[in-house]
Amino acid sequence: MSQHFMRNWLPAILILVLGLALPVLIHSGFQLRLAMLICIYAIFGMGFNILFGLGGQLSLGQQAFFALGAYAFALVQIHFAAPLPIAMLAGITVSVVVSLVVAIPVLRLRTHYLAMATLMFAMIVHDVAVRWTGFTGGSSGLQVPPPVLFGMRLERIEIYYFIFAIAVVAFLVQIFIKSTHIGRALQAVKADETAASSLGVNVVRYKVSAFMLASVFSAVAGILFAIVSRNVDPSYSNIGMVVNLLTLSVIGGLASRVGPFFGAAIIVLAPQFLTGLQEYETLIYGVLLLLFITFLPRGIAGLFERNSMPTLALAQPNTGSTDAAKADST
Repeated sequence: MSQHFMRNWLPAILILVLGLALPVLIHSGFQLRLAMLICIYAIFGMGFNILFGLGGQLSLGQQAFFALGAYAFALVQIHFAAPLPIAMLAGITVSVVVSLVVAIPVLRLRTHYLAMATLMFAMIVHDVAVRWTGFTGGSSGLQVPPPVLFGMRLERIEIYYFIFAIAVVAFLVQIFIKSTHIGRALQAVKADETAASSLGVNVVRYKVSAFMLASVFSAVAGILFAIVSRNVDPSYSNIGMVVNLLTLSVIGGLASRVGPFFGAAIIVLAPQFLTGLQEYETLIYGVLLLLFITFLPRGIAGLFERNSMPTLALAQPNTGSTDAAKADST
């Protein structure tokens, strides 16, 4: 068995096997709910992995798309009694359309200016969710109907496998993007937009596409969170969501394959061991982030994955960036 397989693919296979066997290994409904949340946060992290880990676009507003997808999903089910797949598609569509409208002006900004602009957008979404009580239910939110798929009401185990299957699909999409010219083009954009453009990479197109794709991952995660919670409220778009997103991304490992799963497991399970220290939860997360950034900058996945973080320089024009440029120009 090659070292490449052991380092890059064996952890993913082990996670797949564990995910399939988990309902047999645990018997508590609460523990199964935690497993669902790990899958949901992993999907959320995969979108950020593509946007920031590969593309270098630091958005602090992904929780807005998390909330938009969930609210649209709930409203379509409540008012139109739409089937589960149609309601999910509606939630994703709303998130993508809004992300396109936001991306065109916002992605002209860079670094901390982009981060602040996207954070302000998320704060607007949160404020609308709180104040538009006739539409969003205000602070109380909206009750989500029980999930029904092909005429069959999904029970707890079926919901888990439904969420896990979507997490596997999201993982495969992330791998595909990272391993093709799309991922190489995003890395080129992250390294140096001017250099990438000179090599033929359509910088604006790739930045907007990455932003929209990340919104899809966020919307899917928000919809699944709504299915598990059976409720959608303004907390979906609050600052705590982006703190969780940044924490899981740094701890798991940016631009890694399985990093989002490790990071999601940490942020979901850690509070269960810190129940007596809730008032210090933010402080503990901050200390963890500092420790990982200082001593383990590649995250947990960086311990065994190769190139878990993309390089920040266009060192060789004949490698990824050139391939991406050639593919982009065809």
